[in-house]
Amino acid sequence: MAIKLNVDLSILESAVMKMGAQNVEIDFSNEVVPIEPLDIQLNKGIEVSFEDIEFDTGLASYQGRQVLLYIKDHSYGNKIHKVLEDGSLGNKYHVADCTKLDEMRRKGRFDRYVVTNRLDGVFDVSGTDSYTNEHIEGETKLAVCQLCLKGINYTKFTSLSSQSERKQFAKNFKLAEFFDTYSSFFKYMPTGVAEKRASYYTHDWDSISKKVREKYEYHCQQCGLDLSAHKRLLHVHHINGVKSDNSFKNLTPLCCDCHRKQPDHEHIFVKHEETKLITQLRSAQRLNVKESWKDIYDLADPGMYGVVDLLEQYHVSLPEVGEEVQNSKDEVVAELELAWPLKKIGVAINKTEAIAATREGWKVYSMRHAISQIEQLASSLR
Repeated sequence: MAIKLNVDLSILESAVMKMGAQNVEIDFSNEVVPIEPLDIQLNKGIEVSFEDIEFDTGLASYQGRQVLLYIKDHSYGNKIHKVLEDGSLGNKYHVADCTKLDEMRRKGRFDRYVVTNRLDGVFDVSGTDSYTNEHIEGETKLAVCQLCLKGINYTKFTSLSSQSERKQFAKNFKLAEFFDTYSSFFKYMPTGVAEKRASYYTHDWDSISKKVREKYEYHCQQCGLDLSAHKRLLHVHHINGVKSDNSFKNLTPLCCDCHRKQPDHEHIFVKHEETKLITQLRSAQRLNVKESWKDIYDLADPGMYGVVDLLEQYHVSLPEVGEEVQNSKDEVVAELELAWPLKKIGVAINKTEAIAATREGWKVYSMRHAISQIEQLASSLR
């Protein structure tokens, strides 16, 4: 049973202040999201039925967590020995709904998969030696499914023309960067990200970052956003990437959205609510100027980049970013990541908001459907 305590600490606080102590504002830019038991299990891997995996957004998810899935067993063809030596010969792991998974779904093949959110690309595999009947287990680096990357047009994957280019892309694929790109699609972040973030910063980082943000009056130095009323959304960026170099010339304040879009910043996890608030503030402060597709990339959620790339190729009109949909009572019922208000067409991350906008007469696509039906979408926008 929880006991509520009411303790007056005013006398203690007064004494501390008389000793010369100063208030220190805690910097939440490297806040670690609490890890639940399920997240720890997912880091190790959980065997589930294919039917338990969700693809509402186009990405693979399990109980609200972004995951990847693969078949652990490599017994067929006595392949386990070769796979342990060279993981690229093994089963591909999936990060999104793709034509291969759809084919298996249509054939009624509901194999048991292992789902995980481990970010190092190393997988537990097993198999039975058909000659000795010995059960063998080990770890190896499997390759990502290229059909998954094509299905969501991850970092312009569909523009790669040759098999060698696609193969090299898959070889260089980094799970941490992938999960970071779509971080606002999910409530929880992988345990690997949480563990890393705690070790990045020096012990005096809170006070240093506060001084930097105060120096620039809580303005993002990239998009110009004034975050004096929302200080937790303003991070301090290490320009040279060295987290131990806290010299002022190496530090600049960036809003969490601009910060996560910096190169090699896969440790930045931005919630959907935070992305929406950044978008709303930019609009209120008239910073959402859209004169080119580059502006759209600067303003849009990174998870929408696959859609934006294809829309640019089809030469459609520039979309609004973060369009608020109102009902007949002038109440905001949804916010769409990309939208064409005159056509009442949009693309949304959140399924609930997509449904709410649909009730107000909008045609709303998910990221997955916008990409798979790009010709239809582009035609309706002309």
